[in-house]
Amino acid sequence: MTRAPVIRRVLSSLAFLVLGITVGTFASLYHRVLFPWGLTLALVLVTLAVAGVRTLFVERYPIVWASVGIVGALMMLAGVDGNGSVLIIADTAGLVLLGGNTLLVVGAIAWPRFPPRTTRYDREVESSERTHRP
Repeated sequence: MTRAPVIRRVLSSLAFLVLGITVGTFASLYHRVLFPWGLTLALVLVTLAVAGVRTLFVERYPIVWASVGIVGALMMLAGVDGNGSVLIIADTAGLVLLGGNTLLVVGAIAWPRFPPRTTRYDREVESSERTHRP
């Protein structure tokens, strides 16, 4: 019985890593297309991906693996050696892409999980300050 959740967790972690790599690759490929609009579209794509993963899953490991994929793909496509890269050049568009994605990913990981509100209208509210009690 303990094998099924571990295998499911490993496979979902791998799926979120692949999702992050895909989003990071598309963001790096299309951030220079019609300079301000392509960069805006790339940042919106990353925002939608991390917000969707963070909203849909209670645990933090899916967003961590998606973030590792996004940042890892951007780092590899930006070039980690002294020669630079062809895809992400060290100009305004490239630096805004790298900095913006880093801020979005860190914000998505650090975003707190708020408990759901009670929606029991037919029951009495336990300890509300606004409820009139005779």
